[in-house]
Amino acid sequence: MKRRLASTFVVVTLLAGTTSGQSKDVHDLSVYAGKYPWDQVEGVEFLENPAVQLAVTKATTDLAVREAILSGTRNSVSIPMVAVGKYLYLHAFEPASGGDTSWSLLISTDASDAAVCFSTLAGDSGIGRTALAVRSSWYADGKIFLSRKFSCPGRDEIEDEARYRILPALATARGQLQYESCFGILNTGASMAGSSLVGDGACFISAESAAEDLVTRGCGEGDACLVEAMVEVSKDDGRKEIREVLSVNRVATEPEALGTYLDQIAGFMDGLYVDRKIGCDALNPTAGKLVSIHLSRKAGPAIQLGERYCVVLRGSGDAPNPAGFNSVLDLRCGNAPEEDEALRSGDAGATKTIRLSASNSREISLDDETSLLRCPIRTSYAPTWWMTEPPSNVLLLDY
Repeated sequence: MKRRLASTFVVVTLLAGTTSGQSKDVHDLSVYAGKYPWDQVEGVEFLENPAVQLAVTKATTDLAVREAILSGTRNSVSIPMVAVGKYLYLHAFEPASGGDTSWSLLISTDASDAAVCFSTLAGDSGIGRTALAVRSSWYADGKIFLSRKFSCPGRDEIEDEARYRILPALATARGQLQYESCFGILNTGASMAGSSLVGDGACFISAESAAEDLVTRGCGEGDACLVEAMVEVSKDDGRKEIREVLSVNRVATEPEALGTYLDQIAGFMDGLYVDRKIGCDALNPTAGKLVSIHLSRKAGPAIQLGERYCVVLRGSGDAPNPAGFNSVLDLRCGNAPEEDEALRSGDAGATKTIRLSASNSREISLDDETSLLRCPIRTSYAPTWWMTEPPSNVLLLDY
């Protein structure tokens, strides 16, 4: 084993010292989907692809884990690799362990990013005893970013694990909050325990936090709720903690009368958005880049498209659904919120029709062309007219 580890280290050292001339060896790794890790594409095995070896080297400094991925896979039980979104997934395990000792590689198809998992039996101490239990560790950027009480996920588990645990935890480790659409039954629990949404991926909310106040005002104990939020993912167990609330919707379990069409879609549409290419982090104190939607406004529904202010005259389209729907809104647009009354009476502005497509993700699309990203509610960049009367699905919260 020592000799194999030393051999791997030599390869790693050479790779770290190579130059950009090596780029000709980098493949679009998606071509390896459906193939075993030792299969060749254009004469290059996946495990011997320099781009793969370099990505593994960057992901972990643990030589034994590198050895397992790059060399041990050949002598293990493995299955054809699978595509997971923009990633490729390799999974293998040691036959003698029955799967307790296993390892995995989740690597982007352009080889620019990778996360490595290694699991084995480890001591689990209790009162007066020491037992063995399976523990897995996920590595990226040379350090562990997620530990779990399970072996590395198999082929049938990786899609959900990557979406709900691994990639969100990696984003948190890199100092980024992760978007999550939390859907489930709200359990407010005891005051010190905080609240939780248990259903399609559990989300938790710290007790007596601004986020908990926002969610519990929009939804009640035992309600089915859809909460769009920015979450932090725990390194120890993958627990998702809501840090910023983007929207709160109580999902009706039975059809009910909700007023006009605009009233019905307001809970799903109301919010502050920015072009996805810009991103919420790039927003400054001015509201010029925002698309601000407020359809539940008592003074009358309105939308501000950057610097252009529009009143909403009417709406039509699909019935609102957490899974997604399309709406068409008729507007009369002017230059500023001060024109609101004149716009509604038809004394100012020009008519315009827009198409909004909403889904249960963080994005909506405008006129089927512009992808809009829902942003946290902050007084620093939200228009005054929008903030003076918080929408029905989002209460005013000054971050």
